[in-house]
Amino acid sequence: MSDSLPKFPPRPDDRSSLIVSSLPEQLPATLRTAPVAQPKEPKRSRGLLLGVAVGLVLIVVGAAMLWWPADEEQPAPQAAPPPAAEFAFQRAEETREAVLDSDCSTHSYGQTKEFLRATPCAQLVRALFTTATADGRTVHTSVAVVRMRGADDAARLGDLVRADGTGSVNDVLRDGVATVPGLPRLSRGGFASTVLDRHVIIAESDAVMPLADPMAHKAEMKRVSLAALDLGVGLG
Repeated sequence: MSDSLPKFPPRPDDRSSLIVSSLPEQLPATLRTAPVAQPKEPKRSRGLLLGVAVGLVLIVVGAAMLWWPADEEQPAPQAAPPPAAEFAFQRAEETREAVLDSDCSTHSYGQTKEFLRATPCAQLVRALFTTATADGRTVHTSVAVVRMRGADDAARLGDLVRADGTGSVNDVLRDGVATVPGLPRLSRGGFASTVLDRHVIIAESDAVMPLADPMAHKAEMKRVSLAALDLGVGLG
């Protein structure tokens, strides 16, 4: 009875060998290797950029400090020289020794004479000086120092002589102490005065050859008289 049964090929024991044998000898590249994930490039943070910028600034500052000389190596600033005086004065020979008087009213005119008669001064000191203008003309300047008995009297006298039409102390040419041909007096030129405590300093200047413009001439002579007020400090 067994001989009549149909015979079948034997069943293979290893199923895996059958599966492998049924695959192609070489797999496609897409199946042999799996795609490898590429790492993402990290984004640069603001902190990193800020750090780089700060580093560059420090490098620049450091280089500047190395290049810049130290403070002690810098030359000290030089003080500006004082401006040159516009006028240089010389004492005239006629008054090489200052002229002294104790009666100021006798050597004055106008309301000033009346004031000094009622309020006597302590001493009057006068001298004649010469200087030159920028164009070479000679200027004659009379400087008078009136020493009063008190500062209040000096202030009142100073206000009086600065007012128009009130007279003044005679300049040395007007009083005949010194003579300059062509200049009988200096009151037609430029006038200036100042008060220092008990002293009233008066300066009058004029030139034999005035400027063609009378106003310009008086202004120039006033500048001379203003500069000459410093001479009164040495006289008083």
